[in-house]
Amino acid sequence: MSTAIALVPAALVVVLAACTSGGSLPLPSSAPQTSGSDESEPESVTPSITREVPPELRVRLADASAERLCGLVGVDELGQLAYPVRRGVPREIGLEPPVRGCQFAADTGVRSILIGTQPEGYAGLGQDEVRLGELPGTETLRANDCTVFAGVPGATLQVTARAAEADSDECETAQGVAQYVLAGVR
Repeated sequence: MSTAIALVPAALVVVLAACTSGGSLPLPSSAPQTSGSDESEPESVTPSITREVPPELRVRLADASAERLCGLVGVDELGQLAYPVRRGVPREIGLEPPVRGCQFAADTGVRSILIGTQPEGYAGLGQDEVRLGELPGTETLRANDCTVFAGVPGATLQVTARAAEADSDECETAQGVAQYVLAGVR
């Protein structure tokens, strides 16, 4: 498990690098990255399970503790959305405000899922645009993980699916988990 530190003009932001041992997060940019002049719709997946959470019961992501992030999705739900996992382990990294997350390790192997928060405005950290249900997001596929980012008021949701060798399956997993979690936050 490791963290990456990204130096952003006028601010030092400690970033959860998916508690992985490889790669680093790209620095946020003010303009979304595009590939050529192609204006196609962003990629989207349909999660294997969904939920409806009344607005008054949704958790404000910007205020959620690391322990609360572990409660946004249960091990049974992650087993349906991804693969069987152990109970989540809360993590807090950095100073004010701390970057919070919860890592769910697979029952077997080196795979894991991280649900975390980033500062507001970091939804564009990913390299490719994706659709997370009705919300836009971005994702980045690296050698050993795929990370999805989605903006909500006051924070950015980060979901990272890690594997020994990541491919599009990890991105689909991260997108599905992100959509499930987004239904329960505001």
